[in-house]
Amino acid sequence: MVSLGFAGSACGGGGGAAPKKTSSSSSSSSSSSSSSSSSQIARFAKYEAADEPNGDLAKVVWPSYVTNAAPEVKTLYEFQITHGELMKYMPCFCGCGANSGHKSNRDCYVKHVAADGSVVLDPMAPT
Repeated sequence: MVSLGFAGSACGGGGGAAPKKTSSSSSSSSSSSSSSSSSQIARFAKYEAADEPNGDLAKVVWPSYVTNAAPEVKTLYEFQITHGELMKYMPCFCGCGANSGHKSNRDCYVKHVAADGSVVLDPMAPT
């Protein structure tokens, strides 16, 4: 399993790993997790997922805010560039959507993917 560890990025969701489920869960906790899941689905149902084509890492011109940062920052950008179909469903919780028009966590990393696979990056994530 790959741990993406978005901690350290203002827009990355900042929180480390999700809590693990235990095998000793009772029927009431399974019922509450089911209702929690339903409420999450309802919460985000009003948002339409953006079309997120994947970029070509060979065509990325890496800006200094990525190359001068910790290696994990580039890894996060690479994941966002190549996993648009997944990351378009990941909301961003830092509040940048209100000011920057971001629709998903991917928007904090990727501004645009051109038809040829080239990518315009967003500098928001490592700030």
